[in-house]
This record gives sequence, structure tokens and C-alpha cells, in this order.
Amino acid sequence: MSPPSVNASQETPSQKNISPIVLEQASLWMARLWSDDATDAQREACLQWRQAAPEHERAWQQLQAIDGRLGTLPSHAARSELFEASSQVSRRHLLQWGGVALLAGGLGFGLPRTPQWQRQFADYATGIGEMREVTLSDGTQLRLDTDTAINISFDADQRRIHLVRGGVLITTSKTADARTFSVMTREGLSYPLGTRFSVQQHSDSTHVAVFEGQVALERRGSNERTTLDAGQQAAMSAERVTTPEPLDATELARFEGRLVAESMRVIEVLDTLKRYRHGVLRCSPEVANRRVSGVFSLQNTDRALASLADALSLELVYRTPLWVTLKPRSEG
Repeated sequence: MSPPSVNASQETPSQKNISPIVLEQASLWMARLWSDDATDAQREACLQWRQAAPEHERAWQQLQAIDGRLGTLPSHAARSELFEASSQVSRRHLLQWGGVALLAGGLGFGLPRTPQWQRQFADYATGIGEMREVTLSDGTQLRLDTDTAINISFDADQRRIHLVRGGVLITTSKTADARTFSVMTREGLSYPLGTRFSVQQHSDSTHVAVFEGQVALERRGSNERTTLDAGQQAAMSAERVTTPEPLDATELARFEGRLVAESMRVIEVLDTLKRYRHGVLRCSPEVANRRVSGVFSLQNTDRALASLADALSLELVYRTPLWVTLKPRSEG
């Protein structure tokens, strides 16, 4: 007898409660344990991760269920682009690429909204902790930040960059071009006028910073434009464009792989570093609001964590390479 079917409405609550970040963490743990050199210590660490929060265990069980479905895919699906991405596709390869997290996210909240899907099918993309230089056909230079996905649409009338997720530093071409240049995000459009500027897509807003030239911001559904001059920044949401304010001097350093902290709280430093590394990164409550100044590497986050710990006489605890906690240094 075949097992009873599950009503979609019964599945939805638990899936909605599982964040994409936790799904990705679960897929990384599963990929590690499916490797040929997995150790008992890693298995024990994975078990501790599963037991650390109910959401972790739900994510693990959801991926286990999807793994079972992979073996029963119809032949046309097995031959699809997703499963032919590598000449040696296996469940381990899929998980290391984030495939199972992608599939789990697709079941729960739609494939096109998952980070893995957006990066995989973008014209240009970077993974977590990766940066990339791109030169477009008109000579415009791009520097993609970590976890970024963009699509390019150039035709006879316009040049448009669609920032799907993440952030990009743009230096427009010096060559004259009559076609309109714009950057599109969920909240609207940015029109540069011979400039160097950055655009960052946040969950509910677009942040634009101008280093050279000018950029005009136009919210989706509005004809009004707000112009930013060099040395200014602003945020664009569905409701409004904030008043332009002086540029944060540390903004450009991030695209150069450096976090410049000026009396920054430890929790804020860690929140930035999290965007550039996989896994769990946290601190104990008693150190969260301590402040630090310094320059930290975004290209080597382990080195950045070591520098942070040294600067404040704190202790780094690695339960695994993917699970790190910052806490007060033990006495003795």
C-alpha cells in the first residue's frame, strides 16, 4: 500500500518557519557527512547542530525527505539542466552546490527566491565570500560583492543592469554612448551620469552610494527623481527615497575586501563577517556590545576573527570550521 499523501496546507507551516539560511546550513552539514572522509567528530558536531534548535532539526528532516525523492525523479527531470550541471552529479555534489537547499526552498517558498537559484541562473554571480570583476561590452566595469547576482540587458536603446541580490560597485564607461544606462532593483531605478557608485539590494530597500559624478534615483511607480552628488548616499524603499546624507567613508573599502570599523560593536562586526562566510558565527551576550576600531579582512574571515579576538582579549571557540563563537577569554 502506498503511503498516504500529505496535504499541501499541512506542509506549509513548518516549511515557512525554516529560513533559507538554516536550510543552507543543513545542506552543508549533509554534504560534509556524505563525503568519504567524514569523521566521528564531524558527525557529533552535526548532531549538536541539529539539537541546538527545533528549526535545525526540521530543516534536516526536510532535506532527508527530499533526498529520498531524488532517487525517484522521472527520467526527463534527471536529464534536466539542473542535474546535468556537472559530469559527475551525485547527491553530495548537489548538496555542496546548495542543490538540496535550493529544492527545499522551492518546495517551501518558491525556487526563484532562493539565493542558490538566483546565483545559478544569473548572467554574473558570486558565492558567499567571493568577489568578482566584470567588464561589460560598453566598457563599464563592475565589482560584484559577496552573494550577488546580476542580469545584463543591453539593446539598441538602453543599457540596464538588474541587481537581483547582493551589491555591486559600478564604474561607468568613459566612452560616449547615447543609450540610457540604469540599474534596476526591487524598489526602482538608478540612473548614473558619468560616475562611480555602488548599489546594494537589502531585504526591503536599495542603498546607493556615489563616489564620483551623480546618480538619479526613481522609485518604482513614481516619476519623481532624487539626485545624489559625489560624496552622498541614500536609501530607496517602496514608500520613499531618504534625504541624501554624507557618504560613509568605509563604504568603498568593503568592495576592496576590507571592513573598516570605527568604534563598531562586536555584534555589528560579526553581522558583516557573516555575509562573507558559511556556517554559524555568534558571540556571547556579554561581548556583543563591546566596541572595536580597526581594519578587518573580508577575504579571510578567519584572520579577521582572530584579529578581533586579539584586539579585545576575547576567545574564539571553533566547534567546527562552520560553527564559531566569540566569548570572554577563560581565566588561567
